[in-house]
Amino acid sequence: MENPGQDVNERNRASMDRLRYVAARLSEDELLLPIDPPWTTSALYAHIAFWDRFAHARWMHTVTTGSRTPLPIEDDPLELVNEGGLPGWTATPPRVAIEQCLDAAETVNRFLASLDEDTVSEVVRSGRERLANRSLHRGEHLRTIEQAFAKL
Repeated sequence: MENPGQDVNERNRASMDRLRYVAARLSEDELLLPIDPPWTTSALYAHIAFWDRFAHARWMHTVTTGSRTPLPIEDDPLELVNEGGLPGWTATPPRVAIEQCLDAAETVNRFLASLDEDTVSEVVRSGRERLANRSLHRGEHLRTIEQAFAKL
């Protein structure tokens, strides 16, 4: 990757545009439909919002503590967070979930775009690309949503 920071920022912007595009084409009923049971479409949007906010919080902690990059977290407890968060994400009103998702994406994108190239490269090289390239996580769930609705 010649310029990881620029590439990551472009991907993050594109994934936010895609989140917005998909959400605008879904009805209220489609947002409430279980598409990856027990996950509904809107629960996936609320889930994306949570993880974008969590990534931003990790970066802000890094700034506060004077660290260069966020500390690694093992994947196992993160799946437990998903399990514990699902009931709340499912209960979030669909349009609120979308609003929160787009707001969280914009906030973390703006912060990530402010990082210097060396920091982004370090995170990518350390195997924690998802901390900077939020499009990876968003894209996984957008593919699930798009596959569920042929009209998209």
